[in-house]
Amino acid sequence: MTDVGTSPPATLDESLVNRIHELARALGVPSDSFLFSDFAVVDADLLRQIADGLTLAFVTHCYHHHPRGENVYELMALEEKTAPNTPEAAALEARIEEAAAAQIPFVVSVNRLLEDYYRIRCQIEAHLSAL
Repeated sequence: MTDVGTSPPATLDESLVNRIHELARALGVPSDSFLFSDFAVVDADLLRQIADGLTLAFVTHCYHHHPRGENVYELMALEEKTAPNTPEAAALEARIEEAAAAQIPFVVSVNRLLEDYYRIRCQIEAHLSAL
């Protein structure tokens, strides 16, 4: 007799498991995390835990690696209110360039990680739907 509310076990293909491991590594997940398991057999609960673990790792990565400093958009809003061709406008422009230089590499790397996360998350959701 099957327990009510439990799902039959499933397997994840090796490429998905490798991508989970690669993303976890890229996000700085500790090597002893369950996200580095082989996931030979998974059920719905474990799939949800993997998805939640990757989500938490992504949020944590963004929090800890976001460059601290001035907000480019706030500076741009200030610049719009500043008279052009003034020392204040030049100073704001320099601050905008400095803030953008610090933030652009982070945004580019987060976009790449987010694309990987999204693809993996979609595959996990597909496995959940199949259970």
